[in-house]
Amino acid sequence: MVSPKSKALPKGKAVHSNPKKVKLICTLIGIFARMPKFVGRSFGNLFSFCSKLFKTRSYTTSLTNLAICFPDYSQAERELLAKRSLRHTGLLFFEVAKIWRKCQGEQFIDSVYGEDKVKACLAQGKGVLFTGAHIGNWEVALYYLGSRFPFHCMYRPPRQLEMDEVICHGRCQNQTSMVRGDSRGVMQLIKALKGGEVAAVLSDQEPGRGAGVFVPFCGKDALTMTLVQKVQQKSGAELFQIAAVKNESGSYDIRMEPIDLKPELDEKVYAQKVNAGLESMIRRYPEQYQWSYKRFKTTSCGGPNPYCQ
Repeated sequence: MVSPKSKALPKGKAVHSNPKKVKLICTLIGIFARMPKFVGRSFGNLFSFCSKLFKTRSYTTSLTNLAICFPDYSQAERELLAKRSLRHTGLLFFEVAKIWRKCQGEQFIDSVYGEDKVKACLAQGKGVLFTGAHIGNWEVALYYLGSRFPFHCMYRPPRQLEMDEVICHGRCQNQTSMVRGDSRGVMQLIKALKGGEVAAVLSDQEPGRGAGVFVPFCGKDALTMTLVQKVQQKSGAELFQIAAVKNESGSYDIRMEPIDLKPELDEKVYAQKVNAGLESMIRRYPEQYQWSYKRFKTTSCGGPNPYCQ
């Protein structure tokens, strides 16, 4: 399914196998891929309802994040936004299954904005480095990039070794190659960008303390990766933000927006400006953001974890 090189164990947290769990997940992916869209919408509603009813971790984390990022909202407004966000998350299970198993990514794409600017950079021999957030459907955005360009996607391998193969096989249907988030992967990414190709790094994930700086994200200091800046510095690539955002028809619009940043900026200034770009997109479509991710888990002052209170 993937090359032997892709199976190398990543550094960091131990990777382990749970064959029964992985088999169940793969079976569900296959089932979801065959179901009509209205079933996905119904599942999204059910997922959101049950999350609130049983006060799941996804629901409580979403409320914590929304209290941090939208302090002016009432409790009722936050609960409504959490409900809509989780409904969107539930629907993603079905959409991702269709993309991974049935190679149906194209059916989800409606309008594309900013492609001309990307092509202009590539025509000049410059690589294009994309960053983005957990908004809309990231898998649709990846499918789009791999279907149009020679594309390299940096990712964090899952803890289940078998699932690593499932993810890589699902994403590498076109011109996409998966690159692990380690030193070798960074060098691969830089080499591809120097060669005038396209790469992506999702930058709203929390890095290790030694790989990030604390800068504001949606009004609160968050540990933010410096990897995007380092890759741009060494590759000379142009930086863009990408998001696949659901529109009123139920399909996704691909939005690509240039981020005009000089890579030699102070790393905190650079990281803050990248966050500002992501935040602008999130505030336009807050119901499509994954608020269930523990973005503020690590605090700058060593204070308590906000998700444990």
